[in-house]
Amino acid sequence: MTIQKKPLTSFLLPLDINASWATPVTLIGRLNNIVKQRIDKITLLYVIAGKYLSQHMTNVDFRVQNIISSKQFQNIRADHISKDVKPVLERVKKELEQAGIEAPVEIMIKDGDPVTSIAQTANEKNFSTLVLQRRDLSRVEELFVGSVSSGILHREINSSIYLTPGKISTIDNLPKRFLIALDESKNSQATLEEAAILISGCAETIEKVVLIHVLDIAECTEALAGGKVPKDPSDDLLDKAAVLIKEQGLAEGKIMQISCCGDPADTLVQEVKTQEIDIIFMGRRDRTALKELFMGSVSRKIIHYCGNQTIVLANAAD
Repeated sequence: MTIQKKPLTSFLLPLDINASWATPVTLIGRLNNIVKQRIDKITLLYVIAGKYLSQHMTNVDFRVQNIISSKQFQNIRADHISKDVKPVLERVKKELEQAGIEAPVEIMIKDGDPVTSIAQTANEKNFSTLVLQRRDLSRVEELFVGSVSSGILHREINSSIYLTPGKISTIDNLPKRFLIALDESKNSQATLEEAAILISGCAETIEKVVLIHVLDIAECTEALAGGKVPKDPSDDLLDKAAVLIKEQGLAEGKIMQISCCGDPADTLVQEVKTQEIDIIFMGRRDRTALKELFMGSVSRKIIHYCGNQTIVLANAAD
């Protein structure tokens, strides 16, 4: 089993200049300490959504046929970038460099809808890793109010998504306890390979890696009701994963294999709490917000109930 070279090579970090950036900067610094020379570049992205115009609306003549090209608009935009945007981005760039980042850190400023712009940039520029900062919004608030991170999670993103924990203290040190959720999908395989890359860089400090496969309770019930034994690929699946993890230098005694039947989200949340997990790896499945509202989503529940963990959602490379 080979590890692809693509993961963890180029990072896209969207920033909100009005929010704290300490957590994602700290996370990237920790990842850099683990993968060392693997990172080729880091891009700081700020999307101008137009909110800065609100304080100048009374001065803007909307009778202008094309306000975007008007001199007045351009002056307001340039002033906003010069005074509000660039100083923050330069400060973040300096903090990344002080954290030991040797890869080039570039600044990108775009206009438009933040969710659309971030998704397009991640895909068009082929970033391996998209780092999103968690927002403290309830499920109802995210559905009806919205947040950039929530919106991006509903887009087709080729990058692996790293969602930062809610508190910076939870990523002050290298991760010591990993949980890797596995199934037979390609995204699950991509998740395993990405986790293996990180494990290879900090195997000596890791205390535990939990490999888990949860058979959905609905599938188990259906099989048992028909007098059949539920199909369980876990033994081969988990054994192969354990072999790959050991190849990264992790002692066999630090690997735990769990195969069980139940509600996947509830089971994973319970294991995260019981095993005191620092970082969770999962394959990403694309669903719309409406489908998730009525059908539920394993990854979405994990995001809401595991607020102090770094969550990695990986996609298989095309």
